[in-house]
Amino acid sequence: MDIPRLLAETELKKVEWFEEIDSTNDRALLLAIQPNLPTPYLIGADRQVSGRGRGTNRWWGSDGSLMFSVVVDMTSIGLTPVDWPRFSLVTGLAISTMLSSFIPGSAVGLKWPNDVWLQGRKVCGILIEQCDRSPDRLIVGIGLNVNNSFECAPEDMRQIATSMTDAASGNTFSRTDVLVSFLKEWKTLTQYVVDGSINLVERWSRACVLSGFPVKIINGNLESIGVCAGIDSDGALLLRTAFALEKHYAGTVRLLE
Repeated sequence: MDIPRLLAETELKKVEWFEEIDSTNDRALLLAIQPNLPTPYLIGADRQVSGRGRGTNRWWGSDGSLMFSVVVDMTSIGLTPVDWPRFSLVTGLAISTMLSSFIPGSAVGLKWPNDVWLQGRKVCGILIEQCDRSPDRLIVGIGLNVNNSFECAPEDMRQIATSMTDAASGNTFSRTDVLVSFLKEWKTLTQYVVDGSINLVERWSRACVLSGFPVKIINGNLESIGVCAGIDSDGALLLRTAFALEKHYAGTVRLLE
């Protein structure tokens, strides 16, 4: 990873990169409590041994994947807590836009709330956490399959996940190029949210893989079943049930047969 280039070409103030780490999000949560921490602050690793996904999920990533977390001070970028669900959507949108630029013509999709699909399979997971002791800071953890072919993945993973190299017929990519491209697009789209100059519903809806399909949303002990009707302007998922049009701000979504 070309750290000097990351610092020169993006808004990052500091970068840590490890050959191996338990979890970049765990490291970011420890750093985020420091009041004078320069942000955005990125922690990346070539390998994670305890990478986390949403809930109890674990992130599988072999050599060649891109795994990193960014400490973001939301006040400094001009976003209040009411905008945070939209910030999550913008993060996925930035990943999808980057993928389309690197693999033109590929089928890129967004699965609410935090997954990005490539050729009908998951290529990226996003985990956003709040730092309890620094409530204005969010930790944005991203696992992106770049050069790690899923030919060597566990069988269950091969059925649901893919990588950039698999979608590009074995071509490999510079992880620095990929990361720089994402960070620039992320910055641009976030500024659009701050300025109010993005039609997030329209941009997201074009790539949503759930719209029009029957889904189940699980949030704790609560389950809702209906047809996905897209997203609302505040980032909520719209679910049309037999009784009403519901808004969901969190949960795990599963496509139904």
